[in-house]
Amino acid sequence: MTKLATVSYLNARPLIEGLERETDIEVIRRVPSRLLETLETGRASIALCPVIDFQRSEIPLEIVPAGAIGCDGPALTVKLFSTRPMSEVDVITVDGESHTSVALVGIVMRELYGRNPILRPLGETDDAPQALLLIGDKVITATPNRMIYSHELDLGAAWKEISGKPFVFAAWMTKADTDLGDLPRRLDHIRTANHERLAEIAARHAAANGWSENLALEYLSGNLRYELGAPELTGIEDFWARCHEYGIIDELRPMRLYGGES
Repeated sequence: MTKLATVSYLNARPLIEGLERETDIEVIRRVPSRLLETLETGRASIALCPVIDFQRSEIPLEIVPAGAIGCDGPALTVKLFSTRPMSEVDVITVDGESHTSVALVGIVMRELYGRNPILRPLGETDDAPQALLLIGDKVITATPNRMIYSHELDLGAAWKEISGKPFVFAAWMTKADTDLGDLPRRLDHIRTANHERLAEIAARHAAANGWSENLALEYLSGNLRYELGAPELTGIEDFWARCHEYGIIDELRPMRLYGGES
């Protein structure tokens, strides 16, 4: 039995819809920030990890080019909300469920606004946050009061403005030198088949995740990208390089793809 770890957000459905019918695969669901641990400890053979985790893992990893969660412009579900203009933000309270998004907001604030704000975990203080980074379904289901948080920034759009490249938030990863058999081919087949079924996927899962069906379909088909080709890989490497430049990661490891490519 192959154990596969992923998130429960709506955005992962086009990558995993149909896996429940595979009798030799067990799907484990975690928040993004827990997926690396699930992979490192061997509780899963493959996981949909935040891309920053490739650089932070205590063990060598490989990216499996069988799909990813990314965007090429507005992401919709990775947003910074603020009570003041972004150029005046000193402290950001961050939703720590996504390591990649927390790293990205640091880059965006430096490069667009010349700011290096303090990043404070959500729940660390009872005070109303000056600025709030949210990710995933809660951007839609728990949007802050816009009368108070009157400034917002989509990090996918901000990255596109900075780099001109697509952004990848998460990709399939495995421990280096793991033999996944035909699983990468099967995952890529599911991704490709689900691309033709986005309306059905939105109709099936929107309500359970707190979305309207129309918005869910617009999000899955318009905002998100699930390919992991050359433009996306270049975007990942650019993101890692900027993380290293700003001290967000200490070491810059070269990309390593499953199947021996690097």
